[in-house]
Amino acid sequence: MKKMIDFEKNKVYYMGAKIKMTGRENMLEIDRFEKIMQELNKKGRLSYRELDDIMEVSSSTVRRDIEKMYSKGLLLKIKGGICQQKKLSFDVEVKDRFRENVEAKKEIAERISKTLKDKDFIFLDAGTTAFYLIEKLRGKNITVVTNGTMHIEELLKYKIKTIILGGEIKESTKAVIGLEAILSLEKYRFDKCFLGVNGINLENGFTTPEINEAMIKKKVLELSEEKYILADKEKFDKMSNVKFAELEECKIVTTKQAIKENNRYKKYFY
Repeated sequence: MKKMIDFEKNKVYYMGAKIKMTGRENMLEIDRFEKIMQELNKKGRLSYRELDDIMEVSSSTVRRDIEKMYSKGLLLKIKGGICQQKKLSFDVEVKDRFRENVEAKKEIAERISKTLKDKDFIFLDAGTTAFYLIEKLRGKNITVVTNGTMHIEELLKYKIKTIILGGEIKESTKAVIGLEAILSLEKYRFDKCFLGVNGINLENGFTTPEINEAMIKKKVLELSEEKYILADKEKFDKMSNVKFAELEECKIVTTKQAIKENNRYKKYFY
């Protein structure tokens, strides 16, 4: 585990996180951070009791260290302890994602529906949270472009004008992907886009497991005036394989509970 110290500027950079250094005490703090990360890398998770046994400092100091490391995105807090940042390297099957966090997704759909205006031309990507937004389009003069084949029946049910991208259909997510889909996007300019995400991370931005879906998201963002990421609380402090946007590029729409639990992301929330 490496740390970089810039003595001239009186700063410490640890795993990409900048930490102010004021003397011997803070150097010891950095060493504690390193020891905690080494133990996490070995075990994946640690209880506070284990931390108290491992660290040669008081319980209150350990708790303060954990809070600082958590605020910098170095680890996750769980009930009774801490765990590593989770890396998501695969897509969950769409049928399974429909069963996850349904009430949270409905809350997000309700919150973001207030941004919609008559005659909006929007993009809905192939996410299950975006699916719950479709009902909110009922009765509105809105045109939807989508790469989500699972959205089609719901869009037609509410008589919403719909354009489906052409291209290859990815089996696990039922998303239309590939070069043909990207080329077909070129002709459009969207008032708003609503995208799903697999991981949101302070250091690594918005990420997703698969390059082809990442390319679709990236292109849509380039073509959109207003850009929204729809994310339940499970997406925060996660990282996947492919980055498609910086946090500054979009507004995150999530639940009230997730906002309370993720205050360090507050400037990015809708």
